[in-house]
Amino acid sequence: MNKAKGTRHKKIKIAGYIIYLLLFVWVGLEIAFRIYNPFHFRIRGDKILLPVNQKILISNKINPRLDSEITNTRNALGFRGPEMPPNAQDYLSIITVGGSTTECRFLNDDHTWPFLTGEQLKKKFRNIWLNNAGLDGHSSFGHQAMLYDYLAQLKPKVIVFLMGINDVESDQPSFHDKLNTRGAYPDLKHYLYNHLETVNLAVNLARGWRAQRFNNTTQALKLPEKGAELFLTEAQMQHRLSGQETFLDQYGKRIEQLIDTCRYRHIQPVFITQPSLYGSGTDSLTGANLARSKIDEGMNGELFWRLLELYNERLKETCERAGAPVIDLAAKMPKNSLYYYDASHFTNEGAEQVAGIVSEELSKALQEKFPEYILQ
Repeated sequence: MNKAKGTRHKKIKIAGYIIYLLLFVWVGLEIAFRIYNPFHFRIRGDKILLPVNQKILISNKINPRLDSEITNTRNALGFRGPEMPPNAQDYLSIITVGGSTTECRFLNDDHTWPFLTGEQLKKKFRNIWLNNAGLDGHSSFGHQAMLYDYLAQLKPKVIVFLMGINDVESDQPSFHDKLNTRGAYPDLKHYLYNHLETVNLAVNLARGWRAQRFNNTTQALKLPEKGAELFLTEAQMQHRLSGQETFLDQYGKRIEQLIDTCRYRHIQPVFITQPSLYGSGTDSLTGANLARSKIDEGMNGELFWRLLELYNERLKETCERAGAPVIDLAAKMPKNSLYYYDASHFTNEGAEQVAGIVSEELSKALQEKFPEYILQ
């Protein structure tokens, strides 16, 4: 009995020693990585947290509208696009800011609309450097954190904001805004990931060893189906639309803050309205009625579009008062599922269409503001 008790006691001591050793090593590594982290997986500001120097390989076996293999690369700034040139002050530097429709997470690096816009602008302007700072799910709350904490210090000459859909009925930062905002963690898992250097290192090394599985946060918003319709009366739609004024007022104030901050830092702000597949007419590919297509319980295509247009109109009104350029992509983008793989996200063809519209309209603003960069 004593011998068994002694053996058990010895095993407990060994287990305790191993736990103590692991804890000691973990704490030591955490302290060491906080002092100096040679892997540099992210940028820490006072508010913003950005992934850096990452190449994510996405294997798409879900959505036939997108490439089967997708490469999403983040540079040393935490953005998609070429590295910042050493003499950046000599460049016509442009950064696009927005949510997932700007990031284009599920499009290859050279198929996103910001990349294609940059390529179009190079035909008219010299020394173009364009980066994509879009982050999945970001609303104007996330754009504010990005601008105040990071972009203002980079001092690009132009910032292009595509915004609207993530601000609908929003009066506080979203789950996705908090993912990249320091000190505002949406859950324990992301708190540990953002707060502990060792956990962040382990996660990013694991990402590097294997391709990520296709993960689309918007899979609930699929393409419309012919016959899957929801009829709503005008009274039902007005009930939803009439409750937007408080949200719209707050949205307008956040836009004003973005404009004021840009101008204070001598940055030219340009805004883009949010387009959507839904609204009116018949989709040429699916034959679906884009007004009556059911999107969710109590939400059809017409209501979705009228709701989004309230925010587009507030953006245009706010920018008109402030004298800030606006590209009305929502009005110019065709409603055709050739260009969308759900309610708002672009296919490769859609990104090309967006780039064509944005580059043409943006060129006008750049020619007026930065004539010294026009190619002779």
